[in-house]
Amino acid sequence: MAHAALIATLLVASVACGRTPAPKDPTERALFRDLERQVTVAAATGWGIDRLEIDKLLGSGMDSVCRVDVLGRRGLREWLDSETSRNGGPVDVAWRNRGKKLSKVGGLLVLHRVRLLLDRADQMSLDCPFWLEPENPFRGRQISERTWQVSFGGGAKASAIQQGDRQDLSAGGAGRLLVGRMLADGDGIYAGVELGASAQFPKNDLGERSSLELGIDFVAPIVYRRTLLNTYFEFEAGYAARATEDDWADVDHGVHLGVAFGGRALRQRFVFPGAALAFAWERLFVSDDDDLTTIKIGARVMFDLDF
Repeated sequence: MAHAALIATLLVASVACGRTPAPKDPTERALFRDLERQVTVAAATGWGIDRLEIDKLLGSGMDSVCRVDVLGRRGLREWLDSETSRNGGPVDVAWRNRGKKLSKVGGLLVLHRVRLLLDRADQMSLDCPFWLEPENPFRGRQISERTWQVSFGGGAKASAIQQGDRQDLSAGGAGRLLVGRMLADGDGIYAGVELGASAQFPKNDLGERSSLELGIDFVAPIVYRRTLLNTYFEFEAGYAARATEDDWADVDHGVHLGVAFGGRALRQRFVFPGAALAFAWERLFVSDDDDLTTIKIGARVMFDLDF
């Protein structure tokens, strides 16, 4: 189930390439972003009958709606109606006017489905548990904004290495821990550490493969994250170091630059699962020898924890 949710989130990249307009009121905005994430993640794997799809989303939908008072729900409903009219809705009318092509009413479909989910959850609000009291302002359950966050995880990587005229390949894995602050409107800044291990069969002076050689990589990055809707980009730079089993005390120091593209699933209890494809360039300044340049590509699973 977790893997399916991650795959669905990554598929959303094709329909969620940017951040859509949202209400100005903080509570209405957070509620809209919550419901928007829920309907777009569900639609990524196919949307069937409205009523059945909305019923599937009621649990997570009410987890958000129950935390918003009547005025906040009403304000969002009015904004959705205004935005729908501004974009040529209702969606069924726009669909017919635009050649009966769903691709031309994508934004209206999202607004329509958010409105359906809001209405259904509002109708069921009498069933809200007593411990879910309205929050003012509501900060959202499916978004991370204006909050401190811990992001942790890891995965596999492959590396292309060049040192002087010598080129080689290695493979391994790495884990990372980041602590940072998510700001308003999808921006975040993190700092942390990444520790990895790699293995390769390096060539000797005769160009022949020798025995297996293990290495340890250390990175201390500063990371900027730009969140869209269900996807995000990361850009990072920082310190890099590496040592091998030939002499663990002989540590090479250098710089690290990286970029990643990932997606986040909906909240699972208290964490947001996610997955990313990452690329990195590293330059180690090796004493008494040619500098070591490494290009890395890897996939990692991440978990974000807001606090």
